[in-house]
Amino acid sequence: MASLLEAYKNKLAVSESVYSKTHGGASLSNQKKLVIAAVLNNTNKYITEAFSNSVGTNRADLGEFKKFCLN
Repeated sequence: MASLLEAYKNKLAVSESVYSKTHGGASLSNQKKLVIAAVLNNTNKYITEAFSNSVGTNRADLGEFKKFCLN
């Protein structure tokens, strides 16, 4: 649990900033942060699996695609 929060701390900081701006200065709860981190982790995992099993996609493009989608 803590490792997910640590692994995605920079992305969570962006999420918290956006959330704060749109919710009157409120901050994300730890539960919401964990859910966001889990979604990012799952998305990263499934994108990696999809590209590694794809015959028609150049695996060299994976890094740029993930960078575009997740960053």
